[in-house]
Amino acid sequence: MTNHTTKSFRVSDETINLITTDLEDINVIPFQEYIIDLKKRVTISNHEISTLIKDLTWVYNKSKPTIDQGFETIGNVYQKIGKTVAKAYGTKVSTSAEDSE
Repeated sequence: MTNHTTKSFRVSDETINLITTDLEDINVIPFQEYIIDLKKRVTISNHEISTLIKDLTWVYNKSKPTIDQGFETIGNVYQKIGKTVAKAYGTKVSTSAEDSE
C-alpha cells in the first residue's frame, strides 16, 4: 500500500504531505495528520452541537408561553363544547374537581 514517496499541497497556512500508494491516483495523509484532523473535526462538531443546544433552548423558551396558551385555549373550548352538548342532551357536565369527589 505505501510507496512512501510524498506529494505536498497547501491548505490555508498548513502544508500536508501525502503518501502515495500502489493504487493509481490514490494518496493518503500520514496517520499523525489524520489524528490531528480528527481532533479538529471533533472540536468543530462539539462547538456546533453546543450552538444547536443553545438555539433549541432559546426556541423552547420563546415558544413555551404561546404553546401553553394554545393548550389552555383548547381546554377552555373543549369545556364549552362539553357544556353545550351536555345541555343539549340534558346531562350534567362533570369537571375534574367533581370527578375526584
